[in-house]
Amino acid sequence: MLYLLLLSTLPLHAVSVYNTTTLRAHQEYLKLKIGTAEQLVKQELQQNPANAAALLVANYGDFLELCVQQDATNYDALLQSQENRLLQIEKLKSNSTWKSYAQAEVKMQIGISKLLFGNKLSAAWDIRQAYLQYAFIARRHPDFIPNKKTLGMLQVLIGSVPDNYRWFLNIIGMKGSIKSGLSNLRTAATQENPFQEEAQLMYAITLQLVDQENERQAIQLIESAIKIQPDNLLFRFAAMHLLKKTKHSEQALRHFLNRPVSSQYLKFPYLQHMAADLYLYRGDFDKSVAHNLTFLKQHKGEHYIKAAHFKLYLAYYLGNHQPQALWYYNKVSELGKEEIEEDKYAAKYVMNQEKPIKPLLLARLQSDGGYYKEALAALRALDTTKAATPVQAEFTYRKARIFHGLQDTIQAVKFYKNTIAICDDTNLYFAPHAALQLGYLYKEQKQEALAKVYFQKAMSYKDHEYKNSIDAKAKLALSAL
Repeated sequence: MLYLLLLSTLPLHAVSVYNTTTLRAHQEYLKLKIGTAEQLVKQELQQNPANAAALLVANYGDFLELCVQQDATNYDALLQSQENRLLQIEKLKSNSTWKSYAQAEVKMQIGISKLLFGNKLSAAWDIRQAYLQYAFIARRHPDFIPNKKTLGMLQVLIGSVPDNYRWFLNIIGMKGSIKSGLSNLRTAATQENPFQEEAQLMYAITLQLVDQENERQAIQLIESAIKIQPDNLLFRFAAMHLLKKTKHSEQALRHFLNRPVSSQYLKFPYLQHMAADLYLYRGDFDKSVAHNLTFLKQHKGEHYIKAAHFKLYLAYYLGNHQPQALWYYNKVSELGKEEIEEDKYAAKYVMNQEKPIKPLLLARLQSDGGYYKEALAALRALDTTKAATPVQAEFTYRKARIFHGLQDTIQAVKFYKNTIAICDDTNLYFAPHAALQLGYLYKEQKQEALAKVYFQKAMSYKDHEYKNSIDAKAKLALSAL
């Protein structure tokens, strides 16, 4: 009934292409029930092969399979299938808004697919072309709400790029605005349109990324979506991602345990890696090991391989299984790629031959999971009076994060500032992290001048593992001041 009501609110030209069958197929794709969705969209295209919206929805199958499973053996075939579909859309005689929008979306999905598999130059070209198409639609058809979804996300992402890279984006015609991007995303997420559910997920995650004060609202948006569609696996993933990121491990685990698991759904190995982290934070090392081993068995991609072996090392080490710990420690340098930050951190840890300090390691993991009291107790077992600078820096930073999580602002500020002082003239990542968190704290206290100082300070640090993500977060936070 809700979807029929939704259809009745669309312009007549939209109903003609985005009909009930297309809508049902789209819903099933978003649930990651690929087989069911393919049957529905095939049925629609047999009856109406010139339906631009149905061709766009059909592309979700190939795109989602590449993104979720990351199987390089299927890359060429699935990418070619997407490019063939784009040609089909381009050859349509219609000059409708749906045709223009379908071209932009499929081009964007092709670009993301290429980027995921390391074809960066070609991906950048596709993403640029898609962006220009979205911008064209926004000028010609400003009331076409679906266009605001991906355009809004792109505007936020481009707007968060550090200033020293902005000149290049300006030259190629890609201009971002975090304020405009959030506005577009909000419109697509709150006004009825066929892509509203996607927009809601994007908006919730972006909302929290731009401003940590939006954490509660972001979580409520995703939890509300799951209440409506508890069988939606993509929604469960989004909830796990946001809750894990905001240190609500127990809630994230509940979504993992309550996720749909039937054979109708696309296999999603990365969820196993996420669960392994959540169990590691909790101190359930055997379950952490089991889920990461399942991930490595199922995962066909090249990302998160180093990270998974590193987390296996940590779980075995903390579980007092030293021979297994050493075996996985050695595998970190042998397997996988160093492209994403989690893999880079694992590789650098092993390359530097770092030796874990158990209380510090436990405190870090417990703090990352939101178990702040347990983390503080772990730190009490450690004496750092004669420790080397990196140990003192991490000890101090972990204390700051714990007090921050316990909402003891005075102690958090004290230890964040001490972290920055200890890290002076080093490239330890604790200092930029501390500066970023100080920016957030001062922003919450409405001390915007101080917040600006620390966000800019966070971006000033060079050559650390989290340079890209910290700079992007600081840039987003500055835009919200």
